[in-house]
Amino acid sequence: AARRRVAIVLARYGASRAAPEGIDSSAFASACLLDSYEVVADLIGVSSGIAGPGSVADMLWPGALHLPTDITVPTMAEQLSEVADELVVVPADLPDLPGLVLAKLFKVLHRTDIAIAPEQGGDGCAAIGVSLPLADWIPHDAFDLDHNPFERLSAAAPGKNRCTLAP
Repeated sequence: AARRRVAIVLARYGASRAAPEGIDSSAFASACLLDSYEVVADLIGVSSGIAGPGSVADMLWPGALHLPTDITVPTMAEQLSEVADELVVVPADLPDLPGLVLAKLFKVLHRTDIAIAPEQGGDGCAAIGVSLPLADWIPHDAFDLDHNPFERLSAAAPGKNRCTLAP
């Protein structure tokens, strides 16, 4: 059977602090959010959406998911587990993220509980993917995309293949 996949951009990871000098920070963050969303919306066989304020509704493609800004990834996983087998979350401050990175996360999720795409040159994550329903051993605080949880999770995983590092 085909895997049911969902990718959600988390608007709370806004890019306003990264706005170049002379560029309105709010407009810059909005443009980055839109670009990040278009990356996930372009994935074939993946339902997409944004967890963000009501103002993002205009960005969404028809049929896309709109979730509250403050929803936690574990709560999102619980709500989506009836309609999806895999969930990938992406921060809104990575507008140039290649869709191939997300495709590779989805590729490994059929054989692992959690897959992490680390940020290049930093301590954060470009994306985190989970198989649904969310495995009981994964702590709810593992989804802070500003800090890569791979070492902590791989040490806590009940098996070597239950936590995977992706590109």
